[in-house]
Amino acid sequence: MPKKMATILIIYSSTDGHTLKICQRLQRVIEQQDHRVKLVAIHDAAVVDLKQFDKIVIGASIRYGKHRPQVYDFIKSNASVLDSKANAFFSV
Repeated sequence: MPKKMATILIIYSSTDGHTLKICQRLQRVIEQQDHRVKLVAIHDAAVVDLKQFDKIVIGASIRYGKHRPQVYDFIKSNASVLDSKANAFFSV
C-alpha cells in the first residue's frame, strides 16, 4: 500500500538566517520522502490558508531570551487550527 503524500507547511522566524537554513534543510529532507512542503516567513504566514496543510512546523529564533512578537501573535491567532493538526515547534 503506497504511503500518503502529506502537505507540510514550514513557517520560520529568523533573525540572522540560521533558522531559515534549518528550515530549508528540513524542506529538502521532507521532500525527499515524497511529501509536498511550503516554506513561508512568519511575516507572510497571515495570507496562507493553514487548513490546506496536513502538518505545520514552526521554527523560531530566540534573541535575548525571547522569540519575536510575531511568533507569539501567530500562534495565539491560529491556536485552534494548530491544535487540530499534527504540528511541531522548534527554537534556535
